[in-house]
Amino acid sequence: RELRPPWMRCSPLLLALAACLTGCSAFVPSPASLFPTPRTTHLLRRQAGHVTMQESGRSVALADGRTYRVFGDDAAVGAHIRSRVAAIAQAAIEERGAFSLSIGSGTTVSPLKSLKETASQLDFSKVHVFFGNERTEGDTAFKCYAGALEWVEACGVPLENVHKVPGGEPEQAAETYEALLRGLTVPQVLGTCERTGLPALDLVLLGSGADGHCASLYPGSPQVVQSPSDRMVSPADGKGGVTLTLDAMQSARHVILSAGKPAQASMVATALGAPGHGLPAGMILAHEGTSVEWLVSTASAAELPR
Repeated sequence: RELRPPWMRCSPLLLALAACLTGCSAFVPSPASLFPTPRTTHLLRRQAGHVTMQESGRSVALADGRTYRVFGDDAAVGAHIRSRVAAIAQAAIEERGAFSLSIGSGTTVSPLKSLKETASQLDFSKVHVFFGNERTEGDTAFKCYAGALEWVEACGVPLENVHKVPGGEPEQAAETYEALLRGLTVPQVLGTCERTGLPALDLVLLGSGADGHCASLYPGSPQVVQSPSDRMVSPADGKGGVTLTLDAMQSARHVILSAGKPAQASMVATALGAPGHGLPAGMILAHEGTSVEWLVSTASAAELPR
């Protein structure tokens, strides 16, 4: 697509002749305009609202330590998730002999179905799967666990390494699951966050909503208002299940949060902006020992500063 204005598309000789006849040097474009450098072409494309192939997936660092990446489609997001899971898992297994991954459901979990193709050399017997949120009551109980089984079985993760949330009343289920997490620091399936003293998952994969929720933490819910606390797992307010707390997420070594829907553009801009917004997804901050990475699309990044 031609990005120069029509008068700049004329030949240099015609432009020079126009300048002589009118005495107006405005007809003479600069060499940089006639022969744009890669940088000027890049700027013109940014002004036209394009994300180039070179820009797709490029990491942008925020002042608070978080980063975000803009992708052109779901396939690119999925490929990046698989690549990051594979790299973080390999590093954790080499360092500690185990890799701990917290998942939910939906867009962040679907790419894992082909994880083995990306990480064919990974020792999946040392992978441990946990759940960042789960229903424990009603017809949708254990939906996150059920959604994980396909990729878990395809990759050869032992079922005893898939740590299912217990069923029943949410408060009791939360207490039991937290006890499980804390007990796994002794065999070093999980490490310990030096900053918070809480068990540290290697990677927390999260989706988000247009309202800024993540896992089952919603704006204004008691679990959000009460943070910081020393709890890792809480009952999900009004959801019939449990959720990791903000404190547990911020104790993890890595957090990857996906927000690629067009309807999420306003939320993304707010959550990645100044603090004080009250959006749980945007309250997960980077600290020493904890990286936080957002994966967004060209549509959901539309309101971010350029």
